[in-house]
Amino acid sequence: MRWMSAAGGGLALRRRGCLHGYVRARRGRKMPEFKEIERDWRSARAIHLPGMLLAAVPGFADAIADALQIMRRVRSGESCLDILDEPRYRQRLLPDFEMLAAVHSGHDPQELEKIAFDAVKSGELFAEDIWLKVSRLSFHEQDASIRFRFSYGMEMFKAQEDDPLRERLAAELAERVFPECGIVSEHAELTRLLHALLGFAPAFVERIIYSNAPEGGAQFHQDVEQGHHGVLYAQLYGRTAWLALPRDALLREMTAFVRDELAASGLAADEQWELRWLCAHPEALIAQLEAEDQGVVERLLNQTPAFTRRLVTRGWGRVLQPGDVLLLPQHAVDACCWHAVFCLDDEPGHALSFALARLVA
Repeated sequence: MRWMSAAGGGLALRRRGCLHGYVRARRGRKMPEFKEIERDWRSARAIHLPGMLLAAVPGFADAIADALQIMRRVRSGESCLDILDEPRYRQRLLPDFEMLAAVHSGHDPQELEKIAFDAVKSGELFAEDIWLKVSRLSFHEQDASIRFRFSYGMEMFKAQEDDPLRERLAAELAERVFPECGIVSEHAELTRLLHALLGFAPAFVERIIYSNAPEGGAQFHQDVEQGHHGVLYAQLYGRTAWLALPRDALLREMTAFVRDELAASGLAADEQWELRWLCAHPEALIAQLEAEDQGVVERLLNQTPAFTRRLVTRGWGRVLQPGDVLLLPQHAVDACCWHAVFCLDDEPGHALSFALARLVA
């Protein structure tokens, strides 16, 4: 990904009212060698596999178009439960999944709807408390980004609910509702690559179907979760731009930016003073980065175009196009890949995000 001037005809990096600049995808994208993939995985660096799924996408074109229609209807205010209760979607679920009702988690203000399911086998209850949650990605009035997350149990206490059966069933439910999940789960070459990389054939769990919309995309975060080795992101429709780098590299870039470029950043004087203090005290900087309320660090990471430009020019940016895969290692809190996303198109896209796990039978 190359940084461009506004006159250079690049793609706008715009998210939630903030224009960060313009970029252009580099030409001649090549699949990395396995030894490079292995090295970057160990180092918690993002791994771009350009065009990995491209040949498989046309076979799922109808499913992708159908998913885009579901997303459009949800954005227009329709209930996802009512949509899935229509005969053509209900037949995807039966006889193995019974849709129960819409419930509310009560702790997530971005939640639009949460739908509970039972898994049924031979007409009998097999597993319960499997769910699909539809959420906004932000409250910005111009950001229509949404996601469909498939999981089980109590969201706030997932670490205490290790249940391989329901984790596997939630993944199957995602594939019933969005059959294009099979682009990843049925891709033999990708599975072989991941098996060689991880040392085991991965299960694709905690599945999320993303639809990043103009002005949308995720702000900087990491996805470390107990039992998960990383995240696989697959772009199916539309384009996204990514900033992705290991936590230690992110901390170095923040410190160097504060030292060399902060004066021209546009941040207020009190914010600059606080950032200088944090960068002079590394443990405090790490604590602020990992905090739920990041304060001035959030301003630097997500609302400071000069910092975004630094990351792009330093080689931490990527443009994902349909058929591309991005692997995001998440070994531990201090050895993970932090990342942020921008929608690059004038209409919402479609992508898959799966956690990589080793499931116990």
